Formats: sequence, C-alpha cells, structure tokens
Amino acid sequence: MLLSDIKLFSPEIILILGAIFILLYGIFFKKDKNSNKKILYISLISLIASFYCSIYVVDIETNSFNNLLNNNLYTLFFKILVFFGTIVIIYISYDYLKDLSIITPEFFFLILLSLVGILVLISSRNIISMYLGLELQSVCLYILASYRKYDIKSSEAGVKYFIIGALSSGILLYGLSIIYAFTNSTDFYEISKSINLSLQSNENFLIINIGFILILCGLFFKIAVVPFHMWAPDVYEGSPTSITAFFTTIPKIGVIAFLMKFLNTTFESYSDAWFQILYLVSVISMILGSIAAVNQSNIKRLLAYSSISHMGFILIGILTANHIGIKSVQLYISIYMVNVLGIFTCILCLKNKINGYYLEDIKNFSGLLKKNPFLSFSFAILLFSLAGIPPLSGFFGKLYILISAIESKLYVLSVIAVLTSIISAFYYLRIIKVIFFDEPINDIYINITAISRLIIFITLIISIFLIIFLSDFLEIINTTALINN
Repeated sequence: MLLSDIKLFSPEIILILGAIFILLYGIFFKKDKNSNKKILYISLISLIASFYCSIYVVDIETNSFNNLLNNNLYTLFFKILVFFGTIVIIYISYDYLKDLSIITPEFFFLILLSLVGILVLISSRNIISMYLGLELQSVCLYILASYRKYDIKSSEAGVKYFIIGALSSGILLYGLSIIYAFTNSTDFYEISKSINLSLQSNENFLIINIGFILILCGLFFKIAVVPFHMWAPDVYEGSPTSITAFFTTIPKIGVIAFLMKFLNTTFESYSDAWFQILYLVSVISMILGSIAAVNQSNIKRLLAYSSISHMGFILIGILTANHIGIKSVQLYISIYMVNVLGIFTCILCLKNKINGYYLEDIKNFSGLLKKNPFLSFSFAILLFSLAGIPPLSGFFGKLYILISAIESKLYVLSVIAVLTSIISAFYYLRIIKVIFFDEPINDIYINITAISRLIIFITLIISIFLIIFLSDFLEIINTTALINN
C-alpha cells in the first residue's frame, strides 16, 4: 500500500475510525447521560473532517489501490451531495430517535459505515470495489430498516429489505461473474475494450447480454424502479422516519452516480441495448409511481411511490447518454435531495398531542395552517417544488431533463414524463389541501428545534431562489460532467 493510496482513501479512513471510536465510546461510557450527545458531535466532526479531506487532501484525477478507486470532479460532486445529505439526516434523527428512546451509538456507527460504502461505490472503477462498496452500504441499511426492534412494522421492513436485497445482490454478483468470465478483467476500461472486440467479431454476444441484464437488474433493485420496486413502500413505511429519509436520498445518489459512470464507460459501445431497457423501465416507473401514489394515505408510502416516479424521470437523462442529459441528472438529483430532506424535516416536527406519536397519516395533517403557518407554507413550497411547479427549483430539474430528451428526439417519452408529472402534482396538492383547508381532526403538537428551523429555511431558500444562481450552479456541474461533449 502506497502513501498516495492512503491519501486518496483518507476520507473513508476518517469515517471508519470515527465509526469505530463511536462504538467503543458507547461501550465504555454507556452510563454517561450525555454520551449520545457527545457521539452526535463525534459523528459530525468525522463527517466534516472527511468532507474536508475529500476537497483539499485528495488529488483530483488520481487512481489508487491498483486502479480500484478513482477520484475526479465527477465523483467529487456526488460525494459533496452525500456528505451534506448525511449531515442533515444525522441532525434531524437525533431528537426523533431520542424522543422514541431508541437512540444508541449503533445508529451513528451504521450511518457512517454506510456512507463509507457509498463513497467507495461512487469512486469505484473496478467491479471488485464496486461490489464491496455496494454491499457495505446494503448491510448497514438492512440493520437500519429494522432499527426499532420492538416494532413489528420495523422488523418486517428489515426482513423484507434483507431478503430482497440479498436476492438483488446475488443477481448482480452473478452478472458480474459472467462479464468477468468472458472479459478476463475486473477494470471497467479493460472490460470496455474486451466488449468492443467481442462486438466487432460478433463473439460471446448472448452471454454478454445475459451478464449485462443481470447487472442492470441488481442495480435497479437498489434504486427501486419498476419492476424491482416492490420492497420500497413497505420498507419506507416500516422504517423509522429519519432512516426513511436516508433511504430515499443518500444510497440512491450513490447508485445513480455509479450507474451513469458504468453505462457510459464500461458499456458505452453497448448503448443500443441498454437504451431500450432504460426506456421501458423509465416509462413504467413514471406511470406506476404516479398512479400508485394517488391512493396512499401514509406520507412515507406516498413518498416511496413518488421516489419511484422520480427515479424513472432520472433514467430519461441517463438514457440520452449525452452531455446535457448527464448534466440534467446531476441537477435533478441535487434538487430532489434538497426538497425531500426539507419535507422529512417538516414531518419530524409533527406529533399527536394526546399520545405523542409522530404523524404519518396524511389526514392527521389537517388544521396545520392554524397551528403553525411557517411549517405549513414550508411544507407547501417544498411539495410544489417536488411536483415541478414554476418558478421553484423542481421545475428547473424537470425542465432540463425534458430538454435533454427532446434534443435526443425522445418525443413520446417527453410527453409521458409531462403527463405523469401532472398526475403526481395531484397527490402533492392533496396533501396541501389537507394542511390548508381541512378541518382539524386531532390536536397537533409541533416541536421545531432551532436546527430543524434552519434546515427548513435553507431548503426553502434553495427551492425558491435557485433561479437566481442557477447559471452558476450549472457552470459547476459543467466542470464536473462525466461527458464533455
């Protein structure tokens, strides 16, 4: 192991050391009443130190560990996103888990370790590092899903997620082993060369097809697109709310970042084949996600189906396989993360005053406007943004995706995307209608901490005023784009 390898891996090393220290601190100081608060600070310090190393210590355009990992501006962009998202989720989780009396050092340990897997996945340029990163992330997520071990829904969510996740990992690994068997390489660029030679000589075409489809199936499970979405609504509903916020954003950002890189490097010459697959999956995901969400009464199940629809939208940008398409995905996923984290922060401020339960049923949000106008309008603006209502940030995310689709002459797909967006606007508006116009059916207790108020305020600023600094943000995305033409 070279010093340069350690330097490139320093952000992940800091997170691993931080996770181990948290676990040991929790064991030796478990009688300390303030131990969980101190562990929160240790987690945040680890995240900030790792973030600092990612920007200022790790050199750009470098490889490490015999080309297992690669660091460039593209990977740095997604790493910054997941760092910011994880910091927000740790903050909003603390009071929520403390209130439920389930906060333990293991939560922070699992979040940090899961983030290590996501960072490795984003940086990977080899199927070995990719699979290690994906599985490290997944194992932590299985445990987090069942974090409320005495709650039957949470236990059920963990079991479902584990079974389906293990199945998807097996499918993915089998696909990777087939590709390795016929290319004799694990490096993405070496695999790409072997596939080009096979296509030119028309050899092993069927076997490569099978391996490629199995890999895509495994990755589609991870981002919960149709027909590999069946686990998402139940797992999102059963998991603790702050952990659902993590599931909805951070792991998906990592997989999307990897998927774009994988398709546009390793299987670049195979674009005709994966174009058809992504086209079909995108259409079905947008349609099913939009229609299925209409009848949902639980806010977390609704956001699960909404997420399926948004992932279908993101696939449009990926299948265009050009500069504006990839750039539009980076813009869309950034806006999506901000809006979703803002919405979950709002949800975690709402409780039933009588029994103290956190509100998840949409009808229980009725009368919120009379209780707290700030939270009500914040909720409404973020939902409008997620629906793509101009001039909010979500509108520009969808606009750039549609522009990339039209430039690639995907007119039918663009029409379907617009129609499904209209359907999705209906169920977002239904939540707003309940908040603003329905008569209250219970007494809502609202607890907005200073940190939660700050997070909501920042997400509102980004959602409302992104139009002002959109050109600057697009310029940043231009410099970090995977495809430069």
